[in-house]
Amino acid sequence: MTEDLKFIVTELNKIFKKNYTLISFKALNSLDLLQVFSDLLSVITESPKIDLRDEDLEHTALRILSILRVLKYQPNKDPALFRQKLIKEDPETIYSILQWLLSNMKVVQQRAYLARFLVKIEIPPEYLEDPETSAIYERYIKLIEDFKMVHKEREAGRQGGEAAAELKSDLKAMEKEREVITDRIEKVKTRTEAHSHLLEYAQALRLERDRDHELTLQRSQEKEAIDSLQVSVQRADQKLQSLRQAGVELTPQMLQQRLLEEVMILTAICNERLPAELSNLNIKVEALNSIVKSSYIGPDEIVKLRQRLDVIVREVQALAETKVTVIGADKMAPFRQQSAAIAGVKRNMLERLEKTESDLTDITAKLQEKREKTKRFIEDSVPKGDDLKRYVARLKTKSAIYKRCRSDLASLRAECGVVNRTIALLDTKLNKIKSVDATSTKYEINIPENYTQNNAAVINSQLSRNISGLRSKLSSLLNDIQPLRETAHDLEERYEFSRRSYDSVESTTRNALTKLTNEVDSLQEQVNKDTKEIMDLKEKIAKLKLSQEKIQHEMRFYASPSGGQSLRDKLNDSISSEEKKSKALKDEEKEIRESSNINENQTNQWNNLIMIFNAKLEHSDEIKRRDGIVLRGGGAETLILQ
Repeated sequence: MTEDLKFIVTELNKIFKKNYTLISFKALNSLDLLQVFSDLLSVITESPKIDLRDEDLEHTALRILSILRVLKYQPNKDPALFRQKLIKEDPETIYSILQWLLSNMKVVQQRAYLARFLVKIEIPPEYLEDPETSAIYERYIKLIEDFKMVHKEREAGRQGGEAAAELKSDLKAMEKEREVITDRIEKVKTRTEAHSHLLEYAQALRLERDRDHELTLQRSQEKEAIDSLQVSVQRADQKLQSLRQAGVELTPQMLQQRLLEEVMILTAICNERLPAELSNLNIKVEALNSIVKSSYIGPDEIVKLRQRLDVIVREVQALAETKVTVIGADKMAPFRQQSAAIAGVKRNMLERLEKTESDLTDITAKLQEKREKTKRFIEDSVPKGDDLKRYVARLKTKSAIYKRCRSDLASLRAECGVVNRTIALLDTKLNKIKSVDATSTKYEINIPENYTQNNAAVINSQLSRNISGLRSKLSSLLNDIQPLRETAHDLEERYEFSRRSYDSVESTTRNALTKLTNEVDSLQEQVNKDTKEIMDLKEKIAKLKLSQEKIQHEMRFYASPSGGQSLRDKLNDSISSEEKKSKALKDEEKEIRESSNINENQTNQWNNLIMIFNAKLEHSDEIKRRDGIVLRGGGAETLILQ
């Protein structure tokens, strides 16, 4: 708030030429503050200042509020509360209005200026009924519209003038830049006048490069077009060959048979499958149309529809039960069921046939693609024509280089042997020379035994002669060794150069051989892989053809039975025979189960009898042991104790 007050005080001092300070401005009472506010509004509206002491407070409030409405001031508070605070001369409210007015001084001045001419005078409708008053008011409205147009043109002209000033300054700057650039161009021309032919050459070079680029693009386009045409020609040739092969293998009867089979299949699809699908689609469309055309359904209607649906479901169930009872007495029901089952089987077979044909088409397309890929790969990998000739010429060149390098290497090896032999001989000679030097040194060191002062001169002269003889021999040997050393040095350099050449040629040859071997191995693996894939595809095609033949045979049998036994009949016969066997086995099992029960009862009875007899025998033995044996005979009884 302090910053806002500082801004207000500064701007008011500029406008009214006062010397307000922050403290003195805050010390103003409410009437003086309102007077300052009124004076500021008078400055903005360019109207005479009004002394608030001579004006009623309500009139002052209405005047200030009307001016603020014209200036489009939007209070941050409730309008009623804002009006009350303004009437009560609230300082905070006046400060906020002053801050807004001084911040947007140019805008509010323009609005006040326009308001003097654009704010319409309110005239009661009853006065407008007078023709003169109405004409004057219409003229007044027209003048307001004319003022709007003139003001717009004036603003546009002012903005245009500002834009023209900016354009003039821009033009002046551009003229200066143009002069500078012209001077630079003149300087460059003066420098390059002696080399003007180079510019012509550069321009010609640029044109030739552009032409070369265009020709390169045209060549690449033509090459692509040629490649595409070659591929299309190859495909056409392959298709022609396949058609020729098919024409060779086909006979009119086979072609007629195939056409009849296709016509029969398409007729079956057209007569059975397509009408059913069409009827389903029509039913679906009718249902959707009924849903679209139906109006909004409320909850009550939904309940009614559900009740109606329940009634219809019960009626359908009753009709189904009635139909079952009627079909029970109907002798044609099994045949109808069989025909329905046959129709279902036929429909399923048609679907399987379509699926098999689509699979066969996909596999054939894949096989054709693999064949084309293999053919392109073989054509690309195996050079032909001019490429083969260039390849053979390149191989001949490489083989000639290899042979020459090998012969050079052999000669270098032989020369190396000679050099080694020479070095060995030189080493032996050097050893001999060293031994001679050693003996001479020995002679110099060893003093003869007969050395005396009297014969010293004779011995010295003799030694001098010996030394001169040895020096002559040594000089001759050194003369012989010098060319040999030079020869050995040259041979060593030649040997090193030849050895490096041989190593580089050998490494290059090995790398090329390794690369070719790897390429051959990869090509062989690719060929093996493609061959295996082709064999797998052929096996799949054979299986599919076998399945297709079985399906076609079965369909032909159903379409035009010739009295033979179909696969379905065979399967039904085998199923019926197996069912008979199963029934016989079940009967036998039942008989065995019944007889086993009877035999089990009989066995239990016999076991019980055996147990009874055993018990009796045990009891009789016990009686014998306890009481003895009673013998009856001749009308008498005899007891024999045990």
